[in-house]
Amino acid sequence: MKTKHFLAFLSLIAGFFSVAQPNRKADSLLKVFHSQAADSSKVKALNALFAEYRATDEEKAISYVNQAIAFASTTDYTLGYALALYNKGQFEGRHGNPDTSDHYISKAIAEYTKINNLKGLGACYKAYGLNMFDKGNNKEALAYFLQSLSFFEKAGDQKAISGSYTWIGNVYNTGLQQPLEALKYYEKAFNIQKESNDEQGLAFSYNNIGNVNFFLKKYEPALQNYLLSAGLKEKLNDIKGLSSCYNNIGSAYASLKKFDDAIAYFNKSLAIYTDFNDPNGQISCYINIGNIYYEQHNYRESIDILLKALDRSKEIGYKEGIRESAYALSSAYEELHDPVKALNYYKLSTMTNDSITNTDFNNQIADMQTKYDVEKKDLEIARNKAELEARERQAFIKNIVIIAIVVLAVLLTIVGLLFYRKKQVERKAELDAEIAAQKEIRTKAILEAEEKERRRIAQDLHDGVGQLLSAAKLNLSSLDAKLPQKNAEQEAAMHNALALLDDSAKEVRTVSHNMMPNTLIKLGLASAIREFITKLGNAPTLKVDLEIVGLDNRVDNQVETVLYRVIQEIVSNIIKHAKASQISMQLVRHDTELNVMIEDNGVGFDTSGIDEFEGLGLKGIKTRIELLNGSVHFDSSIGRGTTVIIDVPVNPLS
Repeated sequence: MKTKHFLAFLSLIAGFFSVAQPNRKADSLLKVFHSQAADSSKVKALNALFAEYRATDEEKAISYVNQAIAFASTTDYTLGYALALYNKGQFEGRHGNPDTSDHYISKAIAEYTKINNLKGLGACYKAYGLNMFDKGNNKEALAYFLQSLSFFEKAGDQKAISGSYTWIGNVYNTGLQQPLEALKYYEKAFNIQKESNDEQGLAFSYNNIGNVNFFLKKYEPALQNYLLSAGLKEKLNDIKGLSSCYNNIGSAYASLKKFDDAIAYFNKSLAIYTDFNDPNGQISCYINIGNIYYEQHNYRESIDILLKALDRSKEIGYKEGIRESAYALSSAYEELHDPVKALNYYKLSTMTNDSITNTDFNNQIADMQTKYDVEKKDLEIARNKAELEARERQAFIKNIVIIAIVVLAVLLTIVGLLFYRKKQVERKAELDAEIAAQKEIRTKAILEAEEKERRRIAQDLHDGVGQLLSAAKLNLSSLDAKLPQKNAEQEAAMHNALALLDDSAKEVRTVSHNMMPNTLIKLGLASAIREFITKLGNAPTLKVDLEIVGLDNRVDNQVETVLYRVIQEIVSNIIKHAKASQISMQLVRHDTELNVMIEDNGVGFDTSGIDEFEGLGLKGIKTRIELLNGSVHFDSSIGRGTTVIIDVPVNPLS
């Protein structure tokens, strides 16, 4: 037969409510109660009287808490009223009325919220959790215990924090069947209790950790924890708590097959349960001892003590005890080869189990009816107030919904406008980029066409007009030689005609060279600039200083051509407009960049409106340089000359 250690886990919650006997403290509280009017002192006294009597005289305790609620509701003592409501809710929860308990706890929460009492709120949510735990709603219970823990942590109440850890562990252990998760929280509670030397809390934690180990079938660690718990309970003289602790120790010894030790502790537990007239505990011990005798094959002794358990269970109508003891008796009689009794007790166990199932359902219905009857009067009294509050809540919710809809509509409109604006900006950016690209293409095409046209015109001037002028001169010279003797006037005319042809040929060559200098084509930028500056040296009023560094090797043809044209344009502008007497020019080649700096001491100009200047001069310079992915900067002001700085990327030096 499978050994059943009946009610081995009762100690999960046993002992949380210590027994306190009325004493002189209660007498002094009664004096305060009778001497005070309906003020805070009277409410305090009533709440304290409830605490004094709740474990010894429940009738008095509930009377005091009801009076506390009545008196507190007529005062401004919010804390006392909240505590009274909480006490009432906790009392109802302990007596199997979780719905009624929730009703009072919710009222207590409303009062504690008014004064932002974190400890009170934590206690209320813990009470919610206990009610859910009793209903078997383990996930809801866990959520409430975690919420309770949050409030206690904010309040910094370490003892309350450890209590929340314990109950979270209980949910994981017995409710959700997750002992390892439970163990984490039990150990957290244990660490707080150990640090504060909370011996009563440590006794519970040792017991809870022992229960986890027992569930995991780690019986040796379970036994050690149970013994440590028992040691603390003996030190604290917690006799009632020792009953369940001894029962657990007996279960651990039984699982380790140390049956003599197990029976000894079950008998210790039985003695305490008997002294406290706790029939459920007695029945548990009888069944545990009977099962051990069964394991030892002492079937007669097992039957004798199991019959005690069955008779006691029948006396008090304890169906769980009847079911367990009858099942154990059935197994024992089966071993004694008495099939009739074995079958009878098995039937009794089965019938009782069915009855328990039906009773649980009927109890739920009865609890619902009781709740309805208890709250009916309260509902009648509060109906008008509830209806008013409901209307106010509905109006408030309606206003919130309207506001939310309006806000949502505004937000959606804003989002829509932003999205539309974003799309507009994106389309404009795409359009601007396309326009800029097309403009760049057109400009580049114009410049390239201009350059081609320069080359063509230069070539035509050199090869066409230049050759024609040379041929005309040759023909005219030949004609002069063939003519008969001429007079002085004819000689002068011929000489002038030949001179004009020479000048025209020279002018054509000069124009052709300026449009596309052969030096630039054959020798590169450095030589072309030197030649260009040399020709400027013929002007007596203008001095030009030229410095070229690093241009021993040639750069890209397009770079050379553009820079030559730009330098030509800048110098031409200086000569035409700047009235300068000195120009300083530097060309410096770096590894990946070519820098040009041209300075003059002329009259200067205002650069603030440079982009608005008419004509193609400065604009053409900027456009040409930008086509090379370079940059040009004009630094000038009226009366102090001009500096032009050009930076153009070039291929790295090899």
